[in-house]
Amino acid sequence: MLEIGFRPADLARVRFAVSPLDHVLGGVAGPQHHCARDSVNRDRWWRRVKGHVPQQAAAFIDLVNASPLGVPMFLTPDSTAARATIGDELDALLALPEAEVHREMRDYGTGPDLPRVIAELRDGGTRRLRRITDAAWALFRTCLAPDWPDIQRALRADVEQRSRVVAETGLGPMLAQLHPDLSWHDEGALRYASPDWRLAYDLGGRGLELRPNLFLSGLTAPLGAHRSPALLYPGRDHPARRADGLARLLGAARTRALRAIAQGACTTGQLAENLGVSAPTASAHATVLRDAGVITTERRGREVRHSLTTLGRDLLLG
Repeated sequence: MLEIGFRPADLARVRFAVSPLDHVLGGVAGPQHHCARDSVNRDRWWRRVKGHVPQQAAAFIDLVNASPLGVPMFLTPDSTAARATIGDELDALLALPEAEVHREMRDYGTGPDLPRVIAELRDGGTRRLRRITDAAWALFRTCLAPDWPDIQRALRADVEQRSRVVAETGLGPMLAQLHPDLSWHDEGALRYASPDWRLAYDLGGRGLELRPNLFLSGLTAPLGAHRSPALLYPGRDHPARRADGLARLLGAARTRALRAIAQGACTTGQLAENLGVSAPTASAHATVLRDAGVITTERRGREVRHSLTTLGRDLLLG
């Protein structure tokens, strides 16, 4: 069981935040991680994108799945801003103290089955973190960025709904509703009845950051002595059904292209890079989308730039 102890000051410091890096972590977490095990949303997303995962992402995926006990805590954002970008979070990762990386790498022990990235981080410390952040960025850009606007909308809806619960019934009932196995106790304890946890943790007046995650099925909590406490919980209202319907209309590949263009105007080369496909394939997707009236293409010198039309935006909004 996990028990999180609240003091009076902690009740005034409970806040919500949204983390793109949390979703990259949850998206590639294997079944050995209890918090993502049997997540329908995560499994549906992974089936759709796994064929597009860039080779560069391998180091990050290996590190996330190196141990069934969890991911290195330094990979999880420490007190993320309410609207943090993936760039903000990866920059913070690069700024980690050397001692924190070495401390966590010691916990992996030794053995022939350990991924090479563990040895690299042990020997190189923070100098090797650039490889990890580049891998995470490649994974986000290629596989998650096209879906991120819809995911953000779903997360904002989740936060707004839970904020209404706080206004109507109080903080304790809202916390208890974050997961079926959570319970709030009036002496100031939040308890998670899970055999995967054996921890009693006192917030000590630092409050608690609540981070909804659409790829989780259970709870996970980065709770360390030198970081801001956080609780990651399964978010509601995943837009996958709408995304699946759009894929049936346009095709999965063209839907990914449309969502990539929705991130901002881009050239055919940039679209190809974001999708992990060849330039001719990206050009073919753009032609079909333009003919359907959901994107527009403007020539600028030797380049063409694709952008979303009003019809394309309305289609994505459902």
